[in-house]
Amino acid sequence: MRHAHLITPALIHRTARQALQQSWNWKSFHRSVPIRVLLDLLLLMASTGASLFAITRRFFRFSHETAWRAVKTNLPARDALTAGLLAALHDVMVLSRRDRQRWWTLAIDTHNVPYYGRSTPNLIGGPRKQGTKRFFGYATAALLHPRRRYTVALTPVLTRQMPHEMVRILLDQVAKTGLKIQGVTLDSAFDSGEVFLLLQERGLAYTIPLRRKGRGDNARNRCFAGRDRLVRWVHWKTDKTRRLVQTRVVLWKGPRNKTWALAFGGWRGEQASRVFRRAGEQRAIYRRRFGIETSYRQKNQAQAKTTSRNFEYRLLLEGIAYLLRQVWVALTQQIADRQRLDAKTWVSDLTFQILLEWLADELVLHHPEHRSILLGFKGMSSASEH
Repeated sequence: MRHAHLITPALIHRTARQALQQSWNWKSFHRSVPIRVLLDLLLLMASTGASLFAITRRFFRFSHETAWRAVKTNLPARDALTAGLLAALHDVMVLSRRDRQRWWTLAIDTHNVPYYGRSTPNLIGGPRKQGTKRFFGYATAALLHPRRRYTVALTPVLTRQMPHEMVRILLDQVAKTGLKIQGVTLDSAFDSGEVFLLLQERGLAYTIPLRRKGRGDNARNRCFAGRDRLVRWVHWKTDKTRRLVQTRVVLWKGPRNKTWALAFGGWRGEQASRVFRRAGEQRAIYRRRFGIETSYRQKNQAQAKTTSRNFEYRLLLEGIAYLLRQVWVALTQQIADRQRLDAKTWVSDLTFQILLEWLADELVLHHPEHRSILLGFKGMSSASEH
């Protein structure tokens, strides 16, 4: 994405549609659904948070069955679809030469989308949320930077996929971009020994909170024993491969005297004279992750609705939501640079909600809403006659 001189709804529309169109080989569906119309349909779904059925009935002259067939015809296999969505995400990123040379920290997370239908492949379980325990899951990696919080890796979570397998896929995707990664922060869902070993083998620094395992006295639970701000080495063996895991852990007392254990390693300055200061900085590093939670909430604003069980279709809608947020990150970065705002100043001129509204308004200009409702056929008696 090039630097813009004037940000308009037309620019947002053009940027999103171009990135999506170049992601793979789209094809028109007969004469009724050209490529540009199909892409506008998908973008209008995302910008309004509506379903394919609702948008087709309101703004397009073909049926929703035709629209669904057009989308389904253009859906590639899972791996090709993932690669195409990644290409679209990278296409709108605005990174200078200096950005390409700097060392970044990644935040790796998972996001579960509730599912309420019949059982289907690749569902994952989890604690009850929004009335269900079944979800479609997605894992992402984002740059941990207040002004360049780009999503740089994306993969669907498959049934029974292990945390270290997700992390490996994401790290491999980032490696292909050429970005230099110095470390990662992950949430407690990635606290398995295999994840620690993977990060250590790749020479990456890490910050990961630990969870207790069961209620008994085991190697993992003993990591939580000690005074506030205690720093020490801990070790345990992985459950299946029985490989030895070693990492430093810092303890701190949270609300209600609850003890938290934060595992860290690989960060610069871990010599004995600096390790205690570095341990104190781990909480600050991990707290920066909470900006990523905001990213997920923003992404949800551009989440088109669907009840479909089609795995690839759901992945497409998920990817488009991330794409629109990626466009917003790039544009707000340019605004901040032009106005010389510091990294922590909020860009109020273009919130993500404003971007979605502008995009929806621009799309409606190209596809006006059908504002008529058929009440009956000619010759039918009116209600006033009865």
